[in-house]
Amino acid sequence: MPTRRQFIRNTAAALTAVSAPSSAALGGLEKDNLLTTLPNQSTASYATCLEAARSAAGITGASFAYWDGAKLRTAVAGQRNSVTGDPVTLDTLMHVGSITKVTNAALMMQLVDEGKIALDDPVVKHLPEFRLRDREALGQITCAMLLNHSSGIDGEWLPEYGPDKERIVDAVERCADLGQLFEPGTEASYNNIATVVAGYLTQKLRDKSWYTLVKTQIYEPLGMKHALVDPLEVPRFRTSIGDLTDAVTGKLVQTTRPFLAPSFAPAGSTQMTTATDLVTFARALINGGVGLNGKRILSASSAKQMMTPTAEFVTVGGHSEKIGLGWMIQPGGVLNHGGGGPGVRSELYAHPATGRVLALLTNCDKGSALTPAFLEPIIRSWTGIAPLPASRRIRAVDTRPYIGTYENNADRYVVTATKDGIDMRTYDKLSTFDNSDQEKPAKLLFPVGNDTFEGADGRAGASDWAIRFVRPDKAGKMRFLASWGRLLVRTQ
Repeated sequence: MPTRRQFIRNTAAALTAVSAPSSAALGGLEKDNLLTTLPNQSTASYATCLEAARSAAGITGASFAYWDGAKLRTAVAGQRNSVTGDPVTLDTLMHVGSITKVTNAALMMQLVDEGKIALDDPVVKHLPEFRLRDREALGQITCAMLLNHSSGIDGEWLPEYGPDKERIVDAVERCADLGQLFEPGTEASYNNIATVVAGYLTQKLRDKSWYTLVKTQIYEPLGMKHALVDPLEVPRFRTSIGDLTDAVTGKLVQTTRPFLAPSFAPAGSTQMTTATDLVTFARALINGGVGLNGKRILSASSAKQMMTPTAEFVTVGGHSEKIGLGWMIQPGGVLNHGGGGPGVRSELYAHPATGRVLALLTNCDKGSALTPAFLEPIIRSWTGIAPLPASRRIRAVDTRPYIGTYENNADRYVVTATKDGIDMRTYDKLSTFDNSDQEKPAKLLFPVGNDTFEGADGRAGASDWAIRFVRPDKAGKMRFLASWGRLLVRTQ
C-alpha cells in the first residue's frame, strides 16, 4: 500500500515544522547524549522518552516494543482514538501498513520450502490467467520479482470499486490494464500491486483465503494472539484509528477510512498488530524461521534468502537501500520495513548480527517525526554507523535535462526550472486518503550534486523531499525521477 512516498507527500508541510524534542522535553536527558543514553534505558525510561517525543511532535499515539538482545522493553504513549480520548495500551492493535509485505513474503517462501514454486519460476507458470498490457514483459516476471520490487509493473495503486468488488482476485484481474515502468529485472521501484499478485498466488496454490493463511501459517504457530488481517475481526480487539493532517489548516483530523481497499491486503491495507506481536514475528525470521515457542514457520534457508540482497533502489542523497525478499536492507545489515496508510506510520527494524528487533507503531501521519527523535539513536547503537553528513547545496546547474512531467499510474510530478534549482508539484491521480484531493504546495528543491535535489534548506534530515534524476536518453533528458524508492517515468 502507499507508504513513505504518499505518507510524506501528503504531510510535507507538517513534517518540516516538526523538530526533534528539546532536552527539556526529553525529561532531563541531554539531547547530545541521547545517542548513548536511550539504547540503555529501562522500560520506564523508554516510556518517558517516547511520551516526550510524541508530545513534542504532536503525534496522536504510539506503541513501542524492543527486544534488546536480553529483555523485551515496551512503551506506549498518547491516544488510540483522538475523538474518544482513549489511551494507547500495550494490547492496542495498530495498523502496520506495508510491513505486511514481510508477512506476505514469508507466506510465499513457505511455498518454496514445500517445493510448490521456485523463485525463478515465471509467475504465469502458476497463474496462467494473469494478464498485463505488455505480454512480453508478462512472461519475464518471476516469483522473486513480485517480492523484490523489480517486476516493473506500473501499479502503485488502483481505483476502488466498493466493498463488494474489492477481493484480492479483483485487484489481480485489473492488472490487465496496467503497463510497465521498465523491463522486468532491469530496475527496482517500490511496487504494491506485485505484492498483491504474490498474495493471490499463495491463496490459489493452497486453495485457502489469504486471510486464513496469515492466521494459520503465521499467527497461530508463533502465538501471535494480538494480530489481525481480516477487518471483520476488529470487534475482538482494542484497536486504534488514524489521524491525518489537513493540508490547508495543518490540523489533525481523524480519518474516515480506517482501512484502505481489502483487495490490497497482501500489500498492507488491513493488517493490525500490537508492537509486541510484531517483534515476535520478526524475531522468528531472524532466528532462522523458528519462533520463541520453538515452532518453525520457515526453513533456515528461506529465512536467510529473505534477508539477502537481491536488488537495490536508486541511491538518493547518499541513502542506499538494498532489497531482500520482503525485507529492505540498510547499511550495517539492518533489516527494515515501514508502513503507511490513512493516519498511519509504522516501522519495523531487525539486526540479525545482534538479534535485536524493534517495532514502533503510530496512528498519525506525522509518525515519522519519531524516527530521528526516538528510533535512530537505538538503531545506531546496533551498528555504530555515524549519520550521513548534511548535504551541501551547490551552484545552480543546467536544469534542462530534468524539466518535464514524470508519472506512474497513481502519481504525477511536474518539474519546472527556477533561478537556483527546480520547482516540483505533485498530484494524486487516484484518491486514496481523505486529504488526497487537497492541493499540495510547490516544493522548491536545490541541487546537491549527482543529479540530486533536496528540500528548501538543502540539509539532509531537515529536507522534506529528496529526489534524483537517472537514466538519461540519447538526447540527455532524464528518463526517470527517483523518490522514496519509486521510479516515475518521464511522460513529457
